[in-house]
Amino acid sequence: MTGRRVYVRGVGAFTPLAPTWPATAAQLAAGACAIREITAFDATGFPCRHAAAIDQAFPDEDRRLPYARAAAREAWAHASLAVAPARLGVFVGAESGRGRWETVLGLARAARGAGGSFESPGFAGARSNAQRCGGSFDHARFAREARPFAERIDASVLSPSAVAVALARELGAHGPVETVSLACASGSAAIVEAARAIRLGEIDAALCGGVGADVDPLMLAGFGLLGILSPRGVSCPFDAHRDGFVVGEGAAMLVLEPLERARRRGAPVYACLVGSRMCAVDAPRYDWPSRALEAAPAIASLADGQPIDLVCGAANSTHNLDGCELELFAALPATRGATLTSIKGAVGEFGAAGALTTAAACLALRDQMVPPLCHLETPAETSLHLAARQAEPAELRRALVCGTARGGAVTALLLERA
Repeated sequence: MTGRRVYVRGVGAFTPLAPTWPATAAQLAAGACAIREITAFDATGFPCRHAAAIDQAFPDEDRRLPYARAAAREAWAHASLAVAPARLGVFVGAESGRGRWETVLGLARAARGAGGSFESPGFAGARSNAQRCGGSFDHARFAREARPFAERIDASVLSPSAVAVALARELGAHGPVETVSLACASGSAAIVEAARAIRLGEIDAALCGGVGADVDPLMLAGFGLLGILSPRGVSCPFDAHRDGFVVGEGAAMLVLEPLERARRRGAPVYACLVGSRMCAVDAPRYDWPSRALEAAPAIASLADGQPIDLVCGAANSTHNLDGCELELFAALPATRGATLTSIKGAVGEFGAAGALTTAAACLALRDQMVPPLCHLETPAETSLHLAARQAEPAELRRALVCGTARGGAVTALLLERA
């Protein structure tokens, strides 16, 4: 959607690189990497023993809220807005929350005790256990043994909408409060929805972005079963020897405001969000074949025939996604001369990655600096210009941020230097 222009007025971040946006930005520009061997739990036997994890401990059962709250407070303080409550919206990209992995494990052990011992882990073990027990389940025993763990979990706190609702309450926002759940495209999709509401005149400002807290045994095991994690524990987007992604976590939030309102107040800005798109492509079975080119018309219409200088892709070091982006951007006239980069070599893949990428693109436009590609050793074969391993100065006027989710969601945000 194009038309009424929107300014990015504030940015906040809480990431494995640093607990603030300026510190995170400095680390990204320096080519730092947050991926380390997992220490929060024993990752022995998992398909990947590395992650971009936040080491700081929180008392909260669900880590999403403290991550998002830290980023939101920073972005809001940076923007320094005064907005009528009914004209302020909150849009957050978030998946469902989970209790701490210790709590989940305690519940699993209680269930095992109620029905006998599993012969083997996973679904096969559960089925054989049920068969041995004649399909019965001792609910009374489970309730008794699970209670100490279940009492820690508040279902309302773990719902997908919990973070957006909590942030809206903290800001006193009475405008639209929305949660977008599109896997790794959640954060960028929330920005698309926020910009749409501003362009339609529904609100005067929006807090938007994403959060993810997926560094735990449950998610690591799930991604491992899909065969998409890097066995080496290295995220190297657009590298010829990429072998899978690494899980990350954290939050990134932006404050958006319409152009005319920002001009009236003479407020400083990061960048101008001139347009956004969201579409779906046919990507069955969690695969990304070359049919990702179905997104080309939407992105081409967003570019409107004007050249794009920088593309911040969704590339996460998997063969399919990175390859499809290389094919997609080489096919678009507007992006053929652009420099292509991705920040996921530094921070991994998680629900806020699209929002953090948008923040990085805003910074690139403001500082005229191309964000580096971490761990790029052997560039994949392409006609496109790939970013270097160190930040490089460049003349940047327009930047495209793309987000994707396995299953087919595609987001595109077009930014211009303010």
